[in-house]
Amino acid sequence: MLRRQNTCRGIIKFSYFWAYFIVVDSTVSIFSAQRRPYFIVLIFAIAINVAGIGIKFFTDDPALYSALARSIAQSNNFTDLIYHGADWLDKPHFPFWVIAISFKIFGVNTIAYKLPALLFFFMAVIYTYKLAKKFYGDETAIMAILILLTAQHSVMSNTDVRAEPYIMGLLMGAVYHYYKVKERARFVDMFLASLFTACAVMTKGIYLLIPIGASIIGDYLFRRNIRGLFHWKWLLSFILVMLFITPELYSVYTQFDLHPEKVVFGRNGISGIHWFLWDSQFGRFNNNGYITNTHGDKLFFVHTLLWAFSPWAIILFYALFATIRKMVKGIAQPEYLCISGGVLMLLIFSASKFQLPFYTNILFPFFAIITAVVIKSLKAGGGLTFFRVTQYLFAGLLIIAVIALNFIFAPERWPVFIVLLAGLVLIAVYIFKQRQPTWQPVFLFTCAAAIFVNLYLTTVAYPIIVSYRGDLSAAEYLNQNYPGQKVSAAVLSNTFDFYYRGAATYTDIGHILKTDSLKKQIIVADEKVIAGLKEKGVAFTTIKAFEDYPKENLSLPFIIKSKRQGTLDHFYLIRLNQ
Repeated sequence: MLRRQNTCRGIIKFSYFWAYFIVVDSTVSIFSAQRRPYFIVLIFAIAINVAGIGIKFFTDDPALYSALARSIAQSNNFTDLIYHGADWLDKPHFPFWVIAISFKIFGVNTIAYKLPALLFFFMAVIYTYKLAKKFYGDETAIMAILILLTAQHSVMSNTDVRAEPYIMGLLMGAVYHYYKVKERARFVDMFLASLFTACAVMTKGIYLLIPIGASIIGDYLFRRNIRGLFHWKWLLSFILVMLFITPELYSVYTQFDLHPEKVVFGRNGISGIHWFLWDSQFGRFNNNGYITNTHGDKLFFVHTLLWAFSPWAIILFYALFATIRKMVKGIAQPEYLCISGGVLMLLIFSASKFQLPFYTNILFPFFAIITAVVIKSLKAGGGLTFFRVTQYLFAGLLIIAVIALNFIFAPERWPVFIVLLAGLVLIAVYIFKQRQPTWQPVFLFTCAAAIFVNLYLTTVAYPIIVSYRGDLSAAEYLNQNYPGQKVSAAVLSNTFDFYYRGAATYTDIGHILKTDSLKKQIIVADEKVIAGLKEKGVAFTTIKAFEDYPKENLSLPFIIKSKRQGTLDHFYLIRLNQ
């Protein structure tokens, strides 16, 4: 209990610091009646993005990335990505380097894994604020970061951490400093923009030059300043980016190009440099790389945004339409960075057959600024009515969804639900009592509804989902009851591997049965292994069986508590009968 209270205090202090840091930079006092509602909602919005930092892994990717970073931290080999003794080639190095350094400083644990990503996310928040303020003023800038902080997949990605928070921060930092280079070629901006661009490329691949380049090039083109594209400063920046990505080029060259005998993706002679410069992303987009996808939906990211960018998705589509219509009419815009980088990259994502929901997260800062600008411009009339109707509808549906979820998913957690609902009511009363512009109560209430939803997910839903990770439960049970004991793992689980603090030998059950030293150890098994032992007539004793939901995507029967049992497998700790 004391540990949880200290964690909550830490989150509140962290949130207050960032809220103060952002809002104090405005021209109006944070303690003024006009600014105070923003400040209060901003504290909660920041807090909800920090709150998931201690939640243990409930999907496989974070555990996989942790295993790779842990290998770097323990071996001090920063050039090779090694996964259980095998060469691994699927992502560039940068996030693994950062996580490995965090592991060295804070130890190998969940918070140390998530902390760097969270810092890069707040880097995106700061640069979103700075970019929006530069063109539209401080109030629009605060609105933009509130949209970014409350967009559903932003919050989820700060709990279920992959590479997107890193890309988001690096991309926005690069665009902001490149625009300053565009205005005036100061070396510090050139250096930072090139460094951030290189780190982004070393996070997800060379394709990230597209949204960064499209933002700046689009701003030149729409301002009809084509000559500016051929300034020497852009050549210098290109040279700097190439210089800054040499650690990645060196790493993949020494791990793969110097060793053509290594087998990766079922073949040898793989070039790490070719993979990094092409196959890592363009091969996926073209669906002709080492990893392919057999299907694709051109509207996948449109309907993905309906939930991923909720509760702002409908007004985002309206804002995109309104902005593009103004541009078609020849109405000059303060900037063309966001529309150029955001829309082009969204089209490229949609054209690709390799589609995952979190791809569009990196564009959320662009979308947040575009959306905030349009909301701020709304006056009396059809646009304001549309905004009110859509946002009240969206916020209402979210609240109703949480109420329904509480009754079918975790009815026993009703005290937490009541406290959260009471908090929403109180902040809603506070918001609507303020004397504000016509659109502001709707905007702030929408933020509050999004915060309410994610507070429920963080305090109720995610911990329950984690409790049905049998591999995690098995690791924690061993840590408590058999600390440091060697075990034989007949199934490779990245989550078990990350959380178990003892030594584990990962191999198949056949090898375990043939090896006396492995047979004598506790064996970690899943349903398939148990079925195989029973079929072979091998006698064993079950030490402990743990309920396990074997999928990452939640099914409706799992969500409904009364039907959940039928969706579960088991994860086992067993001993063979000698």
